[in-house]
Amino acid sequence: MADDDTEAEAESTTETTEEREAEAAATDDVTIDVEAIDEYERRIEDLSEAVEERDETIEELRSVVEEQSEQIETLEGQFLDLSARVADGRNLGVCPECNGPTEKKERLFRSDTIECTRCGEVIHTY
Repeated sequence: MADDDTEAEAESTTETTEEREAEAAATDDVTIDVEAIDEYERRIEDLSEAVEERDETIEELRSVVEEQSEQIETLEGQFLDLSARVADGRNLGVCPECNGPTEKKERLFRSDTIECTRCGEVIHTY
């Protein structure tokens, strides 16, 4: 009977040791998974911040492009006015719309203008 008790005790000890090892292995797996999840969440946060920064940069660039487009339109208008006025020393030039001749119209009671003689477009008002 003593041998049976010793044998049962040895089996019990072996089972207990195996259970502890299995629990330890399971705990290690869970720890690795938790660490992997934490790393994954950090990566998601980093990517979210990068996307937000990219969106902010895109908005800034769009506003810069809009400002530059407005400046370009203003400069084109000024260039067309200038080219129409100085194309000829006699205040004659070329209409940007129809490429017809322009001339300066001097008026007594209204502002002087440069107009196209072909289409009537007012190119510049003084």
